[in-house]
Amino acid sequence: MRRIVVGDDGTGQGRILSDETIDPVTLALLPGAELYRAWELDEAPRLPVDRIPDGTGVRYFPGPGGLRFGFISVPPGLSYEPDSAVPEDVMASVLAEAETKLPGLLETFDTEQPGMHRTATVDFVVVLSGEGRMRLDGGVDVPLRAGDCVIQNGALHGWFNDGEAPFVFCYSLCGVAAPAGA
Repeated sequence: MRRIVVGDDGTGQGRILSDETIDPVTLALLPGAELYRAWELDEAPRLPVDRIPDGTGVRYFPGPGGLRFGFISVPPGLSYEPDSAVPEDVMASVLAEAETKLPGLLETFDTEQPGMHRTATVDFVVVLSGEGRMRLDGGVDVPLRAGDCVIQNGALHGWFNDGEAPFVFCYSLCGVAAPAGA
């Protein structure tokens, strides 16, 4: 995916800070899924922008005041169900890879409901292509297709693709303070 970042040279003149291809993050835990981490800040943005965040040490989900912008491609038939045939040492390696590549991702998942997760974020999601569904707590499924948008406010949810083509969406995540007791 091509990412173009425009900033300010300090005199009010716009300039290209970066024009590059960003590679997807892939995980053995989510075979076929592609996660593109396009822009990540752990503090409120400030102008002028004169540098690109390097992403070093950045958790996948933002804390209060932080933000994330990216894209996810969910392949058809992706299963979040744990495979009991996978040996423990292999699963430990798969989970370690996920934590290394997307720090903090695993701790957001509900172990009783595969694929479901909850974050202290307000999420703005736009479906770009394919068809899928957002599952909410209690098994409520919301069908989604290209052009649909979702504003998700910290609820337990998951993204699923029962179709034949990748389900691709863009997201902006805004970190908020976690509710008391969460």
